[in-house]
Amino acid sequence: MRVVVAHNFYGSRAMGGESVVFRQEVELLRRFGHEVETIECENAEIERYSFGKKVISAFNFGFSREVYDRTIGLFRRFQPEVLHVHNYKFVLTPSVFQAARDMGVGTVLSIHNYRLICPAGQFRRGVIPCEECLNHCASRILWRSGCASSFSNRALQYAFYLETRKPILKNVDVFVTPTEFARQLFIRGGFPAHKIMVKPYFFSEPTTISLESTRTKSESGALFVGRLSEEKGIRFLIEAWRDVDCPLTIVGDGPMSEWVKANAPSNTTVLGEKKRSETLELLRQSEFLVFPSICYEGLGMTLLEASALGVPVIASDLGGRREVVKDGVSGLLFDVKDRTSFVSAVRKLHRNSSLRNSLSSGARMVYTKNYTPEKNIELLNEIYRQAIDSRVRTC
Repeated sequence: MRVVVAHNFYGSRAMGGESVVFRQEVELLRRFGHEVETIECENAEIERYSFGKKVISAFNFGFSREVYDRTIGLFRRFQPEVLHVHNYKFVLTPSVFQAARDMGVGTVLSIHNYRLICPAGQFRRGVIPCEECLNHCASRILWRSGCASSFSNRALQYAFYLETRKPILKNVDVFVTPTEFARQLFIRGGFPAHKIMVKPYFFSEPTTISLESTRTKSESGALFVGRLSEEKGIRFLIEAWRDVDCPLTIVGDGPMSEWVKANAPSNTTVLGEKKRSETLELLRQSEFLVFPSICYEGLGMTLLEASALGVPVIASDLGGRREVVKDGVSGLLFDVKDRTSFVSAVRKLHRNSSLRNSLSSGARMVYTKNYTPEKNIELLNEIYRQAIDSRVRTC
């Protein structure tokens, strides 16, 4: 099958979660015999625009003639059957979907956030989950100050929502969510149920580490991996850890880095950003992973990596987390509004090696059943077939 996979990087080829998934799926498709071309751009390109082009782009989030023409040219040369997009904000724009429709190419959009049903993208106001835009009207973002730092940011997010939602609903054949939880939210948000398929992410690094070696490793405490920001629960984690007698290692960078360094208790080591290979080794050596995010998120890649390495997870029970972290089987879930429940879970898992062993085996079981490359390519093939069939029916 000939597939074009497109991705708009947020920064200068910044490798956040969405970008990692994009790279992995391109490699997966090629590994299993698909012919793949990619469209890649980055928001850093906007800085090189002329003043006039910046003004035009600021008022036209939904269409770019330059991107449309370039995409048409690629389609004529490569003759793809499917276009699969991971992110279109801001340079790529939904123009690629219009080009695919005009050329009779099936279209797939992987939804990594909630931007099409919540303008701010996170279903969060301040430090609490919020579904007001979904339950009432998305324009609420304009007067709800907790959704973004300033009115101008909120207005930008709302304008982007208005200009992109309609052409995407019109031109995309299949939407892909990483969890059933996200699928149900999008159905509530007005997306056709028959167009939304669930395909989680996968982990394709070598997984030759035996469960036995994982069980007998020295006690190295807990690990946090992620952006050091409010929505990732880093403040909650630091404040709760003052009541925990367990080593904690923090890997990551972000707007709260200095606050974390200044407020971390003595049993905490802050390492900053690390290479992915180094992070995976730290994860392999840890007793368990902590995932205290206070927003819904999509599907944290770190959860899958922990599962593959047989590392139990203590995670906040929000969004689709329980689809990955099976409470009492592969990890423990806690109420994000109840710090006591988190502290209790940490103490329980740190002090009970037999429980860690049991959850380690459960984590590996969850991984092999749901998150391997082989399982993922089966789902991708099914998604692409549906996109092609849908486009044939509408042509």
